[in-house]
Amino acid sequence: MYQSLYRSFRPEVFDDLIGQEHIVKILRNQIKSGNVGHAYLFCGTRGTGKTTTARLLAKALNCTGEGEKPCGQCPECKAIAAGDFLDVVEMDAASNNSVDDIRTLRESVNFPPVSGKKKVYIIDEAHMLSPQAANAFLKTLEEPPENTVFILATTDPNKLPATILSRCMRLDFRRVPERKISENFMKICKEIGVDADPDAVSLIASNADGSVRDGLSLLERCIAGSSKLTREDVLFLLGISGIDTYIKITDKVIAKDSAGALAVLAEVLSEGKEVLQFAKDWVEHIRDLMLIKYSDDPQNIINLSKENIERLQDQAGRISISEISAMISTLSKLINDARYASKPRVLLELAIIEMCY
Repeated sequence: MYQSLYRSFRPEVFDDLIGQEHIVKILRNQIKSGNVGHAYLFCGTRGTGKTTTARLLAKALNCTGEGEKPCGQCPECKAIAAGDFLDVVEMDAASNNSVDDIRTLRESVNFPPVSGKKKVYIIDEAHMLSPQAANAFLKTLEEPPENTVFILATTDPNKLPATILSRCMRLDFRRVPERKISENFMKICKEIGVDADPDAVSLIASNADGSVRDGLSLLERCIAGSSKLTREDVLFLLGISGIDTYIKITDKVIAKDSAGALAVLAEVLSEGKEVLQFAKDWVEHIRDLMLIKYSDDPQNIINLSKENIERLQDQAGRISISEISAMISTLSKLINDARYASKPRVLLELAIIEMCY
């Protein structure tokens, strides 16, 4: 049966986890020394590896292989990866957030491990626990039975009670750098037999916004039914306009040519591009202009070719920082308002006219 890329290429050992070296270092040291905590809180934006790391820690605590743990090859590691290990319990707090659910968990905690060394409870979306459920969970979290470890994963730790936060070792997951996502995706493309242009993969990585899972979903969409991936494919399939479009429409705004800018927008939208996506990418273009004006080596911070950098440098020389600031403010307000508008195109057209005058 077909598995999506983010499931097929889920890390099986700590070395496979990208962008979270600071967390891997802490967990490896604790495993080697035997000083593993009884409760962890994994915080961070979606798709950065919280649940995956929780499973890796569960593997490491029950691994029977030799050398670095988890080995990913022993029966325990394979059973946990397949979701068949009785001593690793995963609970989605978004749908199991009542006091009764926590009472059931508390009762099962009292039983010793069935076949492993440690019982590990992974509670995903922990911030969705009701206040009553969180209070019922406190005592168990503070003094769990021996050989029991709790791992709470959340995208919003501020919604958790301070009493729970104080009982956990907090580890913050960072957004994964684009360069690391690109390198990982190039390896994946090679492994599955897809001839991918580095520029195309870099574009997908930049749109992943630091989330490996989101990036893999985008990659999967772009390579569906094809053995080759180009930058043009990605622009078309993700509904993104090329740099030429943003240079052209920005030139019109700089020249105060509102009619010309509106004509460029009409042409873009007639090709099926989304208004919000276009506005977000335009903000990124203006941001690139800002960085180019104040950077001696922009290629280190902007994911563009040398030729396109030179084109942006030319445009940056014809726009002031006050104009850049005004455009970013206007487009950012538009993006926020357009999410709830029935006709976001009208708001974008109004924003263009405001920027021109």
